[in-house]
This record gives sequence, structure tokens and C-alpha cells, in this order.
Amino acid sequence: MSKKIFLWLAIVFAATLLAAPARVAAQSQAGRDTVIVLPFENTTSQREYNWIGASFADSLAEIFAHAPGLGVVSTDERELLYQRLRLPLTSSPSRATAIKIAREAKATLVVIGTYSVKSPEAKEGGADDKEDKVAPLEVSVTASVVRVNEGKLWRKFDLGGALTNLQRTQGMLAYQILYLRDDALTISLNRVLELATKVPPRAFESLVKGIMTEDPEKRSAYLQNAGREFTKVHPGEIYPEAEFELGNLYYRQEKWKDAVEHYAKLKKGDAHYAEAAFYGALTQWRLNDLKGALAMLVPLTADMPLTGVYNNAGAISLQAARGEKPGEERERLLKQATDFLARARETEPQDATVLYNYAYALFLSGKFAEAADQLRDVLTLKPRDGEVLFLYAKALERAGQTEAATAADNEARRYLKPYAQHQTEWQKSQTITAVPPRLASQFDVAHAIEIETKPAQASAAAAPDLLERVRKLYVAGQDDELLPELNRVLMTDPSNAEAHLYVGRLYQRRGDLPRAVASLKAALFWNAKLIDAHILLGRIFLEQGDRAQAMVHARTAIQLDPNNQEAVALFRQVETGTR
Repeated sequence: MSKKIFLWLAIVFAATLLAAPARVAAQSQAGRDTVIVLPFENTTSQREYNWIGASFADSLAEIFAHAPGLGVVSTDERELLYQRLRLPLTSSPSRATAIKIAREAKATLVVIGTYSVKSPEAKEGGADDKEDKVAPLEVSVTASVVRVNEGKLWRKFDLGGALTNLQRTQGMLAYQILYLRDDALTISLNRVLELATKVPPRAFESLVKGIMTEDPEKRSAYLQNAGREFTKVHPGEIYPEAEFELGNLYYRQEKWKDAVEHYAKLKKGDAHYAEAAFYGALTQWRLNDLKGALAMLVPLTADMPLTGVYNNAGAISLQAARGEKPGEERERLLKQATDFLARARETEPQDATVLYNYAYALFLSGKFAEAADQLRDVLTLKPRDGEVLFLYAKALERAGQTEAATAADNEARRYLKPYAQHQTEWQKSQTITAVPPRLASQFDVAHAIEIETKPAQASAAAAPDLLERVRKLYVAGQDDELLPELNRVLMTDPSNAEAHLYVGRLYQRRGDLPRAVASLKAALFWNAKLIDAHILLGRIFLEQGDRAQAMVHARTAIQLDPNNQEAVALFRQVETGTR
């Protein structure tokens, strides 16, 4: 081997060694990236094509969400951010403003761009050449990727194509940005283009136009057309985004039947399914279809553990229970209501609506002193609430606290306008149906996004640390700190059986046995072999004198682990009838 060749190979090898750490560092940095895409700016005077700018933001965000190792600020998150900053949803900000928005979103990359729409140059040919007269419009796009921390342009892309191929153009741009970020990209160009073009072009265009217009009639026409165009290409399927937006439109117009028809079409896994189920349940409630409302809302409590979801499921269950005659169904609905409202109270201990509904459930359950205690807490938050004062007075009256009941009743007369009507009903039937449960009217989009977008692996990684802290707090008896930590675990992982077990232990220690039982049953729902939950339930049932239920759990615990001393001791206690 000549000296020149050897020297050349040595240089190449050294360059490779030097480049490798840089590539690794770049990929490591890429793994920590979060990107936000802002609406592109229309640089022409043709306002009818403004919808294209919004479509770039939505499409690129949707594609980026499928790229491994890349965090994405979703369309919903971006819209919430724009609302907080009081920016029009379709505005195309300057680079400086874009960087500010990205920093608010905690993004490391921001994509901004401009575009123009024009007719292509006519081809040479005769006057009778009809193809030249119908040449498609063309879109020219310039996109910029800016590194937020440095505030500098990273790369600019120029591309374009026929307007009819807009989605493909967006797919090509998305792929180039992904490749810029990581040249070892594992998602293929074909996969990116498949994601970009999954919605038929005409359906896609109609959807974006419908979302952008403020005219209700035009919005309805565009969205319905989007649905039709989608179904033409995908027979038997619905366009979830179009159905959701139609539901929202009719909900705002108080066309309840039309709204629920469209909300009900969304299924689990569809975009905006949770929000559609929430508002769909509210529309069913307004139509007085309580069973239909609960059918939409109860399944949502497992997927979307939000205060408003729990509250509404509990409040509607309460209303349904009131309409039932005394019997098993009424008791089932009342227990369901109490359980949901207890969970809502755990997530938001100072929410006046939740506390009011929880007190209402206790009242209907005959626990008047406990209901009064809860209502006293509500009155610290809303001291002039007539309905709360009325219910408080009646709870005190039924609890035998006559003097306090009279004072509360006098306050209710001052602040409750229809007091006479409510009092007449009470005197005739000792019922409170004139005082309604209270529903949350707004879906908590911000917290829903946190739940939906939190990576599963991150939740799994965080759970052991959170549970370790829970165990230490429980052993130390620091209950005031324990409950918020348990809420954190259950907000990220509602199916965590051990967290439900500790909630049950906490309430058992506080002497709140009904809630302890509910939490322990939830733990066993998610893990039927959780022996500690069986043992604690057995002890509680034995203490309450329910030997049959205690024996069920004692036997199960023994079967799970015949050598467990606590299980053996419980079994012997139940057999002998000792406590």
C-alpha cells in the first residue's frame, strides 16, 4: 500500500471518528425535540385559499405524531395556546412571535411557512386544446424550521405542486423535515405519504374550509360535504373530524337531537372521541334521555379520569336515581352516583359543584349529618347560594339539628327566589326534586390532552417512583400529602390496582368504610389477585358484621397464598365469628 493511499485512508478514518460523536449528539438532541407547526401564510390576495395555511399546520402535526422520538404540539394544544395569547387561530405570526409561541408550548422546533396559489403557464397549442384551459392550480410553498433555543433558522424548504396534490406536497415536506432532524429515520417516505393522503382531497378541503368559516350555514354545508366525500371513497365509514365539528355546531345552536346524532357516531380511538362523548351526554341529558347520557358517559370515566367527567356521571346518575321507585335499581344508581362523585371530590377537593353533588348523594342515601358537613364546606365557597342553603337546612332538619336548621332556612329564604315553591314540595312529600344536581358544562381539554398525549412508557417509568413515595407517606401517616400523590398516579394510570389499594387503606384508616370498600373493589377490578385488597375487604366486612362477604374474601386470600399469615388469621377470625 502506497504512503499516499495510507494517508488518505487515515484521514477518512479520522474524519469518521470525529463525525460519529457529532452524529450521536445530533440524534440525542433530536430525541429530546418537541415540534410545533404554525398556520402558513397566504402571500397572495386570493383569500379563498386561506384554508391551505391551516391545513399545513394540522397535517404536519398529524404526521409528526407518528414519528418515533419526536414530541408534537397537537392542533388542540396549539389552539388552546393561541386562545391564551389572544391570537386568531389561523394567524401566521412573524418569526419572533413564532419563537415566543413555541417557547410557551415548550417546543424546541417551530415550523413556519408561506405559500401562493396561481395558474400554471399555458402550454403551446391550438385554441381548441381544451386540456390547456383546465390546467390545475399550483401551490408554491416555502417552509422554515427554526431552532427555538437559538432563535435561528435551521433550514428552509421550497417545494410545490398541483393544488389537487396538496396532501402529497405536505407529506413530502413532513418527510424532509423529519429526515433533517434524524438521518437515521425509521419511518419510510411511503408511510409518511400514506398518512398524508389517508383522507380524500375533497373531504379534506371541505373540512378545513368548514372549520375556518364563521358562517353557520356555510360551515354546516362544508362539513356535511366533507362527510359525503369521505364516504364516497370509504363506503360504510364516517369522517370523525367532520362529525365532531358538526356536533359542536349544532350543540352551540342548541339543536340537541342533531348534535347527539353526530357526536354518537364517534367511537373509541377516533380523534375527539372523549370530547364528543362528554358533550353527547350533555345533549342526551338536555333531551331528558338519562339512560342514553349515562351510556355515553360511564365508559368515559375509565378512559378519561377528569373531574368534570366524574361529576357529570355522578350528577346524571343522581337524577336517574331520583326518578326510580325504591328498589334495587334506585340503590344501584345511587351507589354509582356516590362512587363517581367521591372520585370527583378526590381529584378536586375544593370544587363547589362536586361537593354540592356529593352532599346531594349523601342526602338521598339518608346520611343527613354527613351531607350537612359537606354542604357547610360548599357554603364557605359560595355563602349566598340559595339552593345550597335550602338543601343544608333540610339536611340539618332531618339530622335533628333544629336550631341550626331554622337559621339556615332563614338564610335560604333570603337568597333562593323560588323558595316558596321548594318549601311547598318539601312540606308535601319531604323531597328535594325541585333542587337539581349540577353538571359541568365545559370539557377540560387541557387536562384531556395531558392524559391522551402522555407517552405510555413515561407513565410506566414514573409509576414506580410515585408509588414508592405513596408507600413511604402511608407508613409515615402523612395522609394530607398521600391523597394528592395517589391522585397523580390515578390521573396518569386509572387502572393502577396498587394505587386503588392505597386509597382504600387511607379511607379505612380515616374510618370512611363505604369509600374504602369502593376503592378496594376498584383495586380488585384491575387485579383480582391482589391479596392485600382481599384481606382488607374481609376485615372491613367482618367489622360490619357481614360474615358471608368476609368469608368470600378470606377464602380467596387463602387460595392465593396459603402461607400468608394475615390471610390465615382472617380466615380463622371469620370462622369463629370474632372481630
